[in-house]
Amino acid sequence: MSFPDWSGRGRARLVLLCILAFCLLLAGGCGSKQKKGQPLSMPSLIIPGDEGGEPLTPAEVAAFQTTAQIDRNIHKASLPDVALQYKHFLRKGRGTMSVFSQNAEPYLGYARKVFRSRGMPEELAYLALVESGYRPNAESRVGALGAWQFMPYTGMKYGLTQDWWLDERLDPYRATEAAADYLQKLYGDFRDWPTAIAAYNAGEGKMSRAKEGTGARNFYEVVERNHKLDEKARLRPETVQYVPRFLAMSKIMRNLTQLGFAPVDLDKPAPVRRLTARPGTDLIALSRACGLSWERFQENNLHHKRTISSTERSTFVYVPVQNEAQAQAFLRSPEASAFANWRPTRVQTTSDSLARISKRSGVPLERIRAANPGKTKIYAGDTLLLPRGISMSPAAVAAADGRPERKSSASGRRQEAREAASATGGVYVLRPNDTLYGMSRKFGVSVSELQSCNDIDDPSQLHVGQRLVIPGKGGAAAQEDAADRAPARRAKGAAAGRQKTYVVQAGDSLWGIARKNEVSVDDLKRWNDGIDAQSLRVGSRIIVAQD
Repeated sequence: MSFPDWSGRGRARLVLLCILAFCLLLAGGCGSKQKKGQPLSMPSLIIPGDEGGEPLTPAEVAAFQTTAQIDRNIHKASLPDVALQYKHFLRKGRGTMSVFSQNAEPYLGYARKVFRSRGMPEELAYLALVESGYRPNAESRVGALGAWQFMPYTGMKYGLTQDWWLDERLDPYRATEAAADYLQKLYGDFRDWPTAIAAYNAGEGKMSRAKEGTGARNFYEVVERNHKLDEKARLRPETVQYVPRFLAMSKIMRNLTQLGFAPVDLDKPAPVRRLTARPGTDLIALSRACGLSWERFQENNLHHKRTISSTERSTFVYVPVQNEAQAQAFLRSPEASAFANWRPTRVQTTSDSLARISKRSGVPLERIRAANPGKTKIYAGDTLLLPRGISMSPAAVAAADGRPERKSSASGRRQEAREAASATGGVYVLRPNDTLYGMSRKFGVSVSELQSCNDIDDPSQLHVGQRLVIPGKGGAAAQEDAADRAPARRAKGAAAGRQKTYVVQAGDSLWGIARKNEVSVDDLKRWNDGIDAQSLRVGSRIIVAQD
């Protein structure tokens, strides 16, 4: 806010009225009394290490008093903390606030549009300031990642793919959509935004237990009674300050120029276009087609872990707006998906090499190197991107070199175990949420036996529909399980005519599909054998309605 250049008495009267109004707000809301001798200068905004700091200016007081939907009625229990955070980011934290607000500008317009389109408060877009300072590559010490700081499980739950190819927590636009889904769910649980925001930080379980333990109706009342909880159930100081920090930053973001910060266009369109890349797209070739260095392309595509896009599904890529036409032309061309028939393949012996792989596959060495940048020496257990069908067995490596295979005792034992299991065991087809540990418990075999007879080095590479050999007596149980499921499969086939199905698109989440088809996520899981975000695949057909 700017003040006219009034002279003397008029200006002084206006300033005094502003300060008095705010002090009355604090006095009425916090139940505190003005100590004798203190100036009328918002003493509650003095922060640790800043005692005696300069009071807020009239413009700063006026900016603090502005409200939007979420900070319209700040409770007396949190008002001093909001005021403290506000002054911090105007004083000692001013440099931080300045950097954060500039970081946010490329993403705020899109984020505000996402929240607005769902009937949610637009100021929720500022929550990523508190989470990460709007840094798309931010990583916490506990493994939260991206601008919205999703932990792995929560990210997968809300549709952010995390696999060998991608980590969509690093996609600021997809992560914004997932954060909106999550916050919408939290608001449905708690029915007010400050409590939903606190739960975003603490987790819905922690917030629910704190409410129940204190008998509180919302976050503000929990803060008032937090000391009554035992230490384990109590909200951490980080969460107690999380909502006040968000409210303080929101007030500053609404009044940047009035508070002396560089202006930020809150509705600036995203500087990139989101395009769909077919499976196996050469991302380096795409960057060249756009006239971009690989480093410049990566800045907008941190979620891609490889120089080739996933060969299992279509994925999103982002290019600067001015390069959209070039990118579209390349993505439509045949050479775009030149690696579509390639797949992650595990190296089985250290005696193998890229040159040997090139020799026995007939694929030029430079092409294999281009698909696996940084790989020179390879070791057993490494994963490479190679054309489908290349044999990686020690026998194939030896045969290509024209020498007899030299088996180690360990590899010989594993081969014998696989052969024995195939002869006496059964086969089990992986379902959603299956794990090696769960199968070992179910069929009475050890995890190491399952790994050995199925040549599994990395359990994270398991996928729904994969056929695993179950050794020994456990194989009989697997066969019985398959027989028990057969009638259910036949019944499912008979009911297919009464089902409505949906083809999964790039960017879909279970939550979004459920909302689009007016069903619950639980219904989707029940109709689709417990499908979850991890097993959701672009192009797959799922049931979205059933009589």
